Amino acid sequence: MLTKTFAPCACLVLLMGCNQATTPQTPAVVSEAEAGEVFDAALSAWQSMDEAKMKALYAPDFVGFDFTLAPLITDRAEWDKVEDGYAAAKIDALNVSARKIQLLGPDAFVASFSAEATSTALPQNNGPFRCNDVFHRDAAGAWLIVNEHCSVLPEAA
Repeated sequence: MLTKTFAPCACLVLLMGCNQATTPQTPAVVSEAEAGEVFDAALSAWQSMDEAKMKALYAPDFVGFDFTLAPLITDRAEWDKVEDGYAAAKIDALNVSARKIQLLGPDAFVASFSAEATSTALPQNNGPFRCNDVFHRDAAGAWLIVNEHCSVLPEAA
């Protein structure tokens, strides 16, 4: 009698274990603090003027507007050229004066900011600008920018 009861129970336990193994894990919801750290890491990459670090911030299917070009850029190779141009601008510092993080879901947030760019090598590149960056966490857990829109601000009068 014990074996008749034990066998179905053992099968039930095994099936429950199999079911748990195939249940997808709920992704961790991004917190405002984590989003801030991701943005700070991106800011650090931009300030490094290291083209490889800057290009690594962007998703393969990136779309955006640069502050030096009018058209919408939908080709990643074109965006890489924009990043090359940014590195050539020799910006020494990006002084962020305002920043707002908006959480959009467990795997996405927007970072909006205003900053002043300064270059000792090329002072003609100094000036205020503003940007919105949409970050998305990919399947591997990496945070990548999927959309960016930046614009130059007029000098204060």
